[in-house]
Amino acid sequence: MSQKTPETKPTSPEQEDTRRDFIKVTAAAGIGVCALGAPICAAVKLVTAPIFAESAAGKFYPIATLDSLTERPQRFAIIDDKKDAWTTLPDQRIGTLYVRKVGNEVQALQALCPHAGCMVQVVRDSEGEEIFSCPCHVAFFDLNGARRGANNASPRDLDTLEVNIEDGRVFVKFENFAFGIADKRAT
Repeated sequence: MSQKTPETKPTSPEQEDTRRDFIKVTAAAGIGVCALGAPICAAVKLVTAPIFAESAAGKFYPIATLDSLTERPQRFAIIDDKKDAWTTLPDQRIGTLYVRKVGNEVQALQALCPHAGCMVQVVRDSEGEEIFSCPCHVAFFDLNGARRGANNASPRDLDTLEVNIEDGRVFVKFENFAFGIADKRAT
């Protein structure tokens, strides 16, 4: 018994070249897709990262103990990780506020002037009364944060912040607000 071997047609050199070219083009396309895929994915992540980033606005921070506060405003720095769209810097000053006792309550005010964002300071007016003063423009506020004077450059009073007291510790919800507008709008 003899077995037949399948017959194969000989391939021409042109057909061999066509096959090799097809394999080369297919391999090059696959390598190209892989090579471009990584940078494209990285670019999409880079562009969309700020959309998914968390904001520090509205977070409660421990400020002081209740018995350490006085009627005179005390300035406190808010320290947290500072995050921009792509970078995190640990333990940075993200803001400043003033805190004081008012009777049995605690009052917290944003330390930035609503006019243009300059840091207000506690000073004495011409009558010796303590007030907040913006060193950049003509803007004065009483210790409750209310604007003083008819020619006040600030479009609104100093921005108040929410306060919680737990077990004798004072926590303030720190937020930044838009400058130069009459409405108190968190940014």
